Amino acid sequence: MGVLGFAGTITGHRSVAFAEVGLEEVKRVKNAFGVTVNDVVLAMCTGALRSFLIERDELPDKPLLATVPVSVRGRTERKDLGANKVSSIFASLPTHLDDPAERVRELGNSNRKAKAHHETVPADLLQDWAQFAAPTTFGLAVRAYSGLRLAEKHPVVHNLVISNVPGPPMPLYLLGARITGMYPLGPVFHGAGLNVTVVSLAGKLHVGLLGARDLIDDLWPLANALRPALAELLDAAGA
Repeated sequence: MGVLGFAGTITGHRSVAFAEVGLEEVKRVKNAFGVTVNDVVLAMCTGALRSFLIERDELPDKPLLATVPVSVRGRTERKDLGANKVSSIFASLPTHLDDPAERVRELGNSNRKAKAHHETVPADLLQDWAQFAAPTTFGLAVRAYSGLRLAEKHPVVHNLVISNVPGPPMPLYLLGARITGMYPLGPVFHGAGLNVTVVSLAGKLHVGLLGARDLIDDLWPLANALRPALAELLDAAGA
């Protein structure tokens, strides 16, 4: 698989896996390194991806690049409060670094710079990029990209999507029964056939992994690598 394995033409077939980690453990790492929860989530995913690719003897010598959705709700001037207000930034995942402490520090520094640059662009402009391509033209372009399998020859710039969504800090109930797991699944794209989405609920982080099955047939090894990756970060925080 490796980086090129993420970059391929997808079909309608999917592979799914999920995992759960403790939010307090993530916050311990955050406080130890002076970074954000999102930085720690990305560092955990980076460590899991590194282990996953090493196991397959496919670890690239360069970082992976993730698209990370970010909210611009507090910056927009528009009044349509019910609409989604989301843009995205690119995050370089230092899978090439062996030291987990180096990985989380590198992510903290690079994400601060990416966010600072992102905030210099008006929020409404970030959301309106699609106005430059009419829906019909864009749809034809996507179908051509898929039909000609251009993802193998001219892949998109990012390798995967990682999204971290804050959820309710209190328990949720449905028909009187407590919800013990809430695993989100995000979209995959031609050229980037892996999505990792994280949502918090009552002190836990629930991780949903969705992949294009033709590119990544089994996501459970990656899901199972998330807890050890967080344990690495906890050890580094203690040291």
